[in-house]
Amino acid sequence: MAQWRFDQGRLEYFQVDEIRNIAGALAELDGTRKPVKDDKDHVRKVLLEYTALPFAPSSYYVWRNYGRVFECQLLATEISGVICATDLCKKIAAQPDDFDSDDYLAHFSRNFYYSSPIFVDYAAGPPQVFPAVAIIKYLISEFLTKGKYKITVDEIVQRLMYNNVTGTESLNKYTALPKKPIPPNSDLRQIRELVIFISQFSFLKWDAPNLYLEVTDPDELYAIENSLKPVQNVRNPDNGLEILQMGSLATSQTMGGLTLSKVVSLDEDFTEGQKIRVTHLRSERSAKLKSLYFAHIPAPHKCRMCSMDTVARYPWTDHVIELHHLLPLCSPVRVEKGTTSVKDIVGLCPSCHRATHKYYSYWFKKNTLKDFRSYAEAAGVYNEAKSKIVN
Repeated sequence: MAQWRFDQGRLEYFQVDEIRNIAGALAELDGTRKPVKDDKDHVRKVLLEYTALPFAPSSYYVWRNYGRVFECQLLATEISGVICATDLCKKIAAQPDDFDSDDYLAHFSRNFYYSSPIFVDYAAGPPQVFPAVAIIKYLISEFLTKGKYKITVDEIVQRLMYNNVTGTESLNKYTALPKKPIPPNSDLRQIRELVIFISQFSFLKWDAPNLYLEVTDPDELYAIENSLKPVQNVRNPDNGLEILQMGSLATSQTMGGLTLSKVVSLDEDFTEGQKIRVTHLRSERSAKLKSLYFAHIPAPHKCRMCSMDTVARYPWTDHVIELHHLLPLCSPVRVEKGTTSVKDIVGLCPSCHRATHKYYSYWFKKNTLKDFRSYAEAAGVYNEAKSKIVN
């Protein structure tokens, strides 16, 4: 049985918006030597130019503590002491708008497998186990056959890992998997963090202890399953070269907006031709995301733009507030250390929400841009719009 592993305790570094920044740094570092002994840590220097992540402790070389993180992200590896960025990393760095969270996670799901060259137990022989694909197939199967739209980490271990599921099976193979017991004192934290990582797909949501499926149209579910076929190449026995193959774009494909067909645009100008912003709008309508916001944010009924208390004004309503992403890139739900927080989300009344999107469209046209270039820029434009409200 292949042991399902991940890089434990580093969830902050596995948010897709942060991965974009890390990719830019690693692409710049491509071909440079990994620092050793008394060398200056040029890796830390470049990473801090692209991202505000801490990369602690500062007394250690970044690559020593985070090299496996970069490999799990399929962004870079080390070969003979040289940092080598993958094709995926270079593509994200050069054309970040071409890879939204679904496209990046789809590439990860199709290419990340066990036994993995990222870990010490790597073996180049069969079988290959694609955990993310298996999890999504199982969740789709549970919904299609039982109407069940959520699963736990325990279920994933009992039904998938302990049944030696590989992710390459047809969907109907997931309908009657026996439940195997979990041995006492089993540590499931790495599997849990893998699940949280892939919950950034636009059609998934995590709210401990459950992974939720948010798409319920069977045609879309079959289309998602079809787009996540594992990539089964002949494996290279050299760990570094195999990681580069996992990050190759030779067999890459995008999700093609499969789960976005039912989005009704707030503003045609804002969404036209922009898959990232459509993903943003779809996530705004996420029922699970809304329940997370109302469960964890103080005074959730208050509009963060005009300060109107929607329940006080409309006492017959409960959830008039709509969710707005300050930076429309990926799912903003961040789960760390067993608690849930909703990052970079503001609750707006419908009028302010629509007006904010209108202001974004105006700002893009004025600055001849198609999208925001950073979180700071997006937050700044949101605050700019807020400051221009006439009371």
